[in-house]
Amino acid sequence: MMFKLDPIWFVVGLVAQAAFSARFLVQWILSERARRSLMPIHFWYFSIAGSTLLLAYATHQRDAVIVLGQAAGLAIYLRNLEIIHRHERGHGTFFLWPWLTLASLALATGWASTPLPVTHALTNAHPLWSTVGMIGQCLFTGRFVVQLYFSERAGRPVNPIHFWYLSMSGSLLLLAYALFQRDPVIILGQSFGVIVYLRNLALIRQHRQADRHGEDDTGTTTVTGSSTA
Repeated sequence: MMFKLDPIWFVVGLVAQAAFSARFLVQWILSERARRSLMPIHFWYFSIAGSTLLLAYATHQRDAVIVLGQAAGLAIYLRNLEIIHRHERGHGTFFLWPWLTLASLALATGWASTPLPVTHALTNAHPLWSTVGMIGQCLFTGRFVVQLYFSERAGRPVNPIHFWYLSMSGSLLLLAYALFQRDPVIILGQSFGVIVYLRNLALIRQHRQADRHGEDDTGTTTVTGSSTA
């Protein structure tokens, strides 16, 4: 059962999902223009903004599944930005500290916003649906672990086709979990994501068919570090 949702926190959750939707909307538009799947630097900034807000929202809701996923995701988003800054701009890691400070404040704000103890998330969790949600969150976060693995090997951000398959699988499971929780914020975000994931898979396949010699065997997405693609 979903916890009673305060209007202010509902808005926080919606803004977080708006940031997540914006990252894929920008990515989608640039990809359609190029007729191939791209990943601009905007993607990571929108991801960090959305993850920070959703971390606060999920902490307020005492939703352990979403909190763990966003915490792991935030670390990976920051690492990708660090790779971009190091590879293309020669900056150090100093730019990470403001984001880490904001994330800590978000976590603290969500924690202090409700008197519910942390054990509430565990004692009121449905075993089956919590497992479904956790598996979905693992897949959803795992997509960025795979992406980061390929990026670390390449020394620059790249995005393999596995990212989109994991995105689709994790999103469907999280959508089922959110429907059980009756959480409109998570439902809206996952519903939009499914459309974007399908379109990116279609673009990657179209590009590989048109130019098989231009892609490596992993079907990687081109990641652009500049503000324009």
